[in-house]
Amino acid sequence: MATAAHRILLYLTNLALAVHSMSVTCIRVQFYDPPSEWYVEHNSTPSDIYEIKAQLHMSEESQLPMLNITWVLNADGSIQVLEATVICIDTIPFCLRCNYDESFTSIRNPQNQRWRFHYMDYPVDPQTGYKVSAYNIPTANINEDAPTKSASFVSPGCDDVTMRNHKYCEDYLWQSNVSACLANTDVVINFATSANSLRYDVRLTKCNDSSAMLNHTRVFQSNESRISIRFMRNTRLDLSERFCVGIKPRYRHCSHFCTVHEKLLQPCTTVVGMQITDNEGNGRADEKKAPIAVAEPLQPITVLIIYSADNELFQTVVGAFADFLHSVNGIQVVVDIWQSRSIAEMGPAQWVAVQRDKADKIIIIINSARKRSTYSGDMYSMALNLFCSDMHKYSYLHKYCIVYFDAISSAKDIPSIYCPCPKFCLGKDINKLLRHLHSPSRGTHSKRPTQWPAYTHRVSYNHKMKNVILKIKDMQNAQPASNIHG
Repeated sequence: MATAAHRILLYLTNLALAVHSMSVTCIRVQFYDPPSEWYVEHNSTPSDIYEIKAQLHMSEESQLPMLNITWVLNADGSIQVLEATVICIDTIPFCLRCNYDESFTSIRNPQNQRWRFHYMDYPVDPQTGYKVSAYNIPTANINEDAPTKSASFVSPGCDDVTMRNHKYCEDYLWQSNVSACLANTDVVINFATSANSLRYDVRLTKCNDSSAMLNHTRVFQSNESRISIRFMRNTRLDLSERFCVGIKPRYRHCSHFCTVHEKLLQPCTTVVGMQITDNEGNGRADEKKAPIAVAEPLQPITVLIIYSADNELFQTVVGAFADFLHSVNGIQVVVDIWQSRSIAEMGPAQWVAVQRDKADKIIIIINSARKRSTYSGDMYSMALNLFCSDMHKYSYLHKYCIVYFDAISSAKDIPSIYCPCPKFCLGKDINKLLRHLHSPSRGTHSKRPTQWPAYTHRVSYNHKMKNVILKIKDMQNAQPASNIHG
């Protein structure tokens, strides 16, 4: 038996009504060693636990995912001889013996409910199955009914908001912002490195056959900078055959199995009158010095998303929209549901102020006015108070734009304070929005005009957003407005 023990205070579930608490001492015990009570004949033993559950829980202190194990005691007279409950995670294996520091004098708690306890300090890994079981001490005697209660839980993957701060999700959440485009015969690749990746394998392949590798290189860099790679080729690729650039990081926890970030090769935007250089910096202009096309991938920008967190389903819509923007070439997305740790460290008000100053563009997502919550403590309200002054300054207006989803809201829902801002109805205006996000700021003059690529993003937008939009639309149709608030 391990000597280390920690004392935890387990409160009744209904904190608003709780008038009594029960403390226990939980000690880590060996999974395969039976408790000493198994070898003793008992005159009376407690009944089996009534219920056990395993759920995902976000630790407020560490902002990391934890397993919330809840067990409920049976409300019968045998609770008077109950001394402890052993909780085991059978798939690890891991066991705790939780000794009740007092004898139970009532079969129910002061709220006339069954006694309910939680253990919430076991860390959870993404996409992992857990089977949790529990039994009471003293244990049942030989030939008596053995404990049978257990619960199973499968943790979500790294795409779940709760798992985003987990170390195993580092490669999944790496914001690579890959751009890949074809300039004449050359393939130009840009991506942002991570602070913790040891290296990057960069490959050019056919999208439907990753084994058909055309070019490959390895990059050793981990200082969170943006780097550029050029594959110089003798012949021009036919983009109708669909070529993909794959970038595979090398994190310590996943090594050779880290997630590959892929980007479809597209034509580069072009400027006139410049030279293409090779990796040694040697010019490649033709002998007549004629103007030639040069790769100019879209410059990376930071986009802050602000919205009113009216309910969990609308937050899911915002998350899907943020994922879509993040997948677009050259856009770095900042949204509160992805930065819970930074918000906890800085505080919501300071976090909004800092992100407002750092962002190149700010998207304010409008929900239907009749369904908007009046709660004034959310991120949207804090941001609104901060942004109000900007709405009266011409030099700041270029940063702001308004977005609403045509299936669940309309232009009539936009508050009058946002009248000076450009407005985009999604999904029909998705390409207009992306062009706006990459448009230069007022007061700046680019010597190299940027053209938006000819391909459209509407198909990928519809694929990403269709299901979540339909769900919230169905919910709005099925419930009165007063019942929709989160």
